[in-house]
Amino acid sequence: MKNIKALTPDEMKQLRQLISTTDNVILRRRCQCILYSFQGMQVNELVSMFQVDRRSIYNWMNRWNKGRIEALIDKPGRGLKPKLNVARQDHVEEVKQAFQMYQGNYNQVLEHVNTRITKPVSHDTLRRFVKKLMVPGV
Repeated sequence: MKNIKALTPDEMKQLRQLISTTDNVILRRRCQCILYSFQGMQVNELVSMFQVDRRSIYNWMNRWNKGRIEALIDKPGRGLKPKLNVARQDHVEEVKQAFQMYQGNYNQVLEHVNTRITKPVSHDTLRRFVKKLMVPGV
């Protein structure tokens, strides 16, 4: 079984500080896992404690061994990107134009938007996007 073999007192202090101060629950769990592994807990015990797959525990340990604390922190830009983004002016303009052209007919607005953007969106996605824009009359 694999365990974290060496932690300096400074690293242990940093891990404990992150556990007590961070709002990031995932990072907190990763730091706890590294400390528990160093204290001798086996992977099976860690899997049971953190309710994650064995591969996750090994990934956390490998990340620690490669880059220490910085490697445990998720990089920005992960996850599913929005189909409609209020930061993209072309999306905002297409939706506004569609509402001007098809006032009151949400289905036609949706159809128009879906022909103009690369990823088709659902009725609910369009509704949430419009809510973010706070387009009057919608």
